[in-house]
Amino acid sequence: MLRVALVNMPFAAWNRPSFALSQLSALIQRDFRDEVSVDVHYLNVDFAEYLGAATYESISELLDHLHTGVGDWLFRDLAFPDAPDNTEEYFRRFYRGDRWAEFRNLILECRTSLPDVCADLITKHRLDEADIVGFTSMFAQNGPSIALATMIKQRNPGVVTIMGGANCEAPMGGVLAARVPSLDYVFSGPALDTFATFLRYRIDSSLSEVDSVRGILSRRNCTDPRYRDAIGTGHDIDDFFPPDYSAFLTALADHPTLEATSAAEPTLFFETSRGCWWGQRSHCTFCGLNGQSMNYRSMAAPTALEQFNWLFTFAPTCAAFHCTDNVMPRNYTRDVFPHLTPPPGAYIYYEVKLPLSRQDMATMAKAGVTTVQPGIEALATSTLRLMGKGTTVFQNLQFLKNCREFGIEPDWNLLIGFPGEPESVYEKYRVDLPLLTHLSPPHGVYLVRFDRFSPYFNRRHEYGLDLHPMDYYGLTYPFDVDDLASLAYFFADHSIAPYQVESAKHHGVLRDLVARWRGAWSGSTAGPAPRDLRLVGSDGWLIHDSRSGTTHTHRVDDATVWLLRRLSSPTRPDQLAAQWPDDPADLDVRLAWLRDHGMIFVENDRMLSLVLGAHDGGGDQPGVEDEETTAQASRIRSLPLLVSPPVART
Repeated sequence: MLRVALVNMPFAAWNRPSFALSQLSALIQRDFRDEVSVDVHYLNVDFAEYLGAATYESISELLDHLHTGVGDWLFRDLAFPDAPDNTEEYFRRFYRGDRWAEFRNLILECRTSLPDVCADLITKHRLDEADIVGFTSMFAQNGPSIALATMIKQRNPGVVTIMGGANCEAPMGGVLAARVPSLDYVFSGPALDTFATFLRYRIDSSLSEVDSVRGILSRRNCTDPRYRDAIGTGHDIDDFFPPDYSAFLTALADHPTLEATSAAEPTLFFETSRGCWWGQRSHCTFCGLNGQSMNYRSMAAPTALEQFNWLFTFAPTCAAFHCTDNVMPRNYTRDVFPHLTPPPGAYIYYEVKLPLSRQDMATMAKAGVTTVQPGIEALATSTLRLMGKGTTVFQNLQFLKNCREFGIEPDWNLLIGFPGEPESVYEKYRVDLPLLTHLSPPHGVYLVRFDRFSPYFNRRHEYGLDLHPMDYYGLTYPFDVDDLASLAYFFADHSIAPYQVESAKHHGVLRDLVARWRGAWSGSTAGPAPRDLRLVGSDGWLIHDSRSGTTHTHRVDDATVWLLRRLSSPTRPDQLAAQWPDDPADLDVRLAWLRDHGMIFVENDRMLSLVLGAHDGGGDQPGVEDEETTAQASRIRSLPLLVSPPVART
């Protein structure tokens, strides 16, 4: 039988399988059962144990290391053995100073032993004995994959080496096919169908026919635009076959020290959609995730249910299930989640598009969708418009408030430095962020990155951007300028534009504010939400405010409670005045008190309450009221008017 070895190299996360290789393995077992044997090899897990979980996770997960390319550069000497050593040049550019001395020494020590480690792993996994060795590559996997392919070819030139993944989509794959002799074939774009075609040609001893397949590149066809610019066809998403996770689970069992020394939990991937339905309408300016495959396709609800029920059989060994989707299918809150019964302790992670209704969030939480990536990215409507997000800051804040109520963990970052973003946004952030510490914090404050396939990249001249590959590409790959420009995925703007000056000036202050926000949450022993701003109804109405770290209690009356509930949807002062008792001075006093105590968020002419536990129950659209809220509006008109602050602080 033809023997295929599929390899997951560093620096893929050690606690997650390769979804691509797991699918390919399952496809081979289903469609080539009697002709091909396949094994998936998790060399990233071997490397994680070699480096130690903490060091490995820092390189694989932290943006600081992603943007220095250290995971790729570490393997440069093995990937390109004829290239001159550039260690001094690399460390003059990155990791300068005493703060990084220990890390520099660790990297240098690792590079010294890397040839022996890789050689031992080739022997351990018998990779040089396979007929075909395939690598998957995204983020910092190019250098390691090329290095191992080079070493395998040195041992056995007869091994056919192939590579696919996000780093190989056109035009990047064309450069790899042309400039990396140790790679025989490079798969551009979706590869389930093209890989099956490739295998059939190999089984039939007709590899010469592969060069005519769009989506597969070699040194022979990579200069022809018909192939250089093409991607493979997408496989039918409803042709579901369970990914083969057996090798991943075996790798974890064989390296128990990783789980014992890390907080990372084993996680399995699933797929229920491809592309982005929002991106088809309005491509977010900074997003390059979909490459050339923006067209949205979602899995039919019965098939999705079959997949989830299969996933749940892995609990409790693996109880975290993460989507590969760019955005959750909109019908799943109606057609899928109400029918799920996740096992105890299991949770589902989805990327979602805001706004989400409270009813949808309640349904998701009950189904185990308790961690979501909501694409918040900004807390200023003007910046969200620059992104093409189609959302407002009020929708983002309503979502964060609802997350607290429904026990959903939002996974989000605050991005700054968008072309055209004014300094006033950052100045307002400095005022607003301390008011939000009762809501789940972002991971950090990051400068926006310019990625291939994003509108910023595709229309860079329109945005006034002078984009060049990030510096580490030239320090890792011994290629010319044109090839680097076609190979790179991450780019930097070399112009000195006002948006760069302003974001750089405020980045440190905002980063510190978010760090304190995160510290208040992670450093608490009082539970997952150490800070609060909440309305409670025991013994009259009280607002408990512990955002500062010290709890303050304010007693409020029915009129203020009605106002808070009305402000659970963004509202203009004139809308409030139209529903308030005759004397507008009373409304002004109450609003002034709420503003003085940081209990409402204001943007332009609209306001939103930040107080939890005061939702009006009337849906999610601004100005919508239910019967209870309307009845309260009637009752409030019979309350005596107050001309002094309606509170007592204890």
